[in-house]
Amino acid sequence: MLTGTWYISPTPFTDAGDVDAASLERIVAAAASWGVDGITILGVMGEAADLTAAERETVLSTVAAAAAGTVPFAVGCSAPSAAVVAANARRAAAAGAAAVMISAPPLLKDTDQIAAFYRAADAGIAVIVQDEPAATGVNLPVSALLAALDASGSTVVKLEDPPTPPKIGKLLAQRPDLTVFGGLGGVSAYSELRRGAAGTMTGFAYPEILRAIRLAFERGDRAAAARIYDRFLPYIVFEGQLRVGLGIRKEVLRRRGVIATARTRALNPLPDEATLAELDDVLARVGLTPSIDPFEVPA
Repeated sequence: MLTGTWYISPTPFTDAGDVDAASLERIVAAAASWGVDGITILGVMGEAADLTAAERETVLSTVAAAAAGTVPFAVGCSAPSAAVVAANARRAAAAGAAAVMISAPPLLKDTDQIAAFYRAADAGIAVIVQDEPAATGVNLPVSALLAALDASGSTVVKLEDPPTPPKIGKLLAQRPDLTVFGGLGGVSAYSELRRGAAGTMTGFAYPEILRAIRLAFERGDRAAAARIYDRFLPYIVFEGQLRVGLGIRKEVLRRRGVIATARTRALNPLPDEATLAELDDVLARVGLTPSIDPFEVPA
C-alpha cells in the first residue's frame, strides 16, 4: 500500500477556529474520488504542531472513520521525544492507520543518535521515515537515513531535502529495494520519478495531476509524463511558495468545495488580495477551474 500518489491532508478549521470535522470527512471522500493511493494526516501540512492533544484525537478519529474501507491512511507522529512519538504511534495503530510518519527530533545536532531515537520510538506499526530539514532543522546524510530505516525496520522514506532528485538517486544506489516518496508540493515530481521515486506524498491541491504524471511515467511514456508536468508547473510552483503556500493551498481546496474556510493557524498567513489575483491568473493560464469533481488531466 505504501507507494503511488498519497495526499497529505490539511487540518481544516471553522470560522471560529475549531477543527472542522465535516470538512475533514469531505477531504477523505474527495481524495478517494481523485484516485489517491492513500492519505496522510497530522503532518506539517496538517499544522500538527499547532493542534492541542484533543484536536489531534479529533483529526485522527474523524479520518479513521471516514477512510475505513475506502482508502488507507498514515499518521504523522513526530515529536521531540521518542516516548511521545511511540505514544502517538500506538494511538494511530489502534485507530487503524496503515503506517506512521516520523521525522528526526527537531534541531538534533548529532545525527549518530538517529538510530537510537527511531529504535525507542517503535510502536509496532509500519514507519515512513520523513526527511524534512525545513521543519526539523536537521540535515540527514544518506548514512543517517539508512540508520533510521534499519532502526525502525522501515523501507519507506518521504524525502524532502532539496534538491530531492540527487538524494533520491544516492539513497536508491545504496538500497535499491527502498520505496522513496517525493514531496515539496510536487515541484520536482518528474525528476524524482526519473531518479527512482515510487511516487509523491504531498499536500498539492490537485493530486490528480501528480497521479497522471506518475501513471504516464510507469507505463513508459516519459514524454507524456513530462508534458503534463510542464503544463502545470507554473501552478505547482505558485502553490508551493514558502510561508504563503499553505494558505494558497487551503484557498484552492475551499474553491474546490472541499473545505469550508481557508483559515490557518500560527504564523501561516492567508493570501492577500494581490496573491489571490495572481492565483486567479495562474489557474486560468494552466486551465484549472476548481471543482470537487475529479480533474480529468489532459494527456
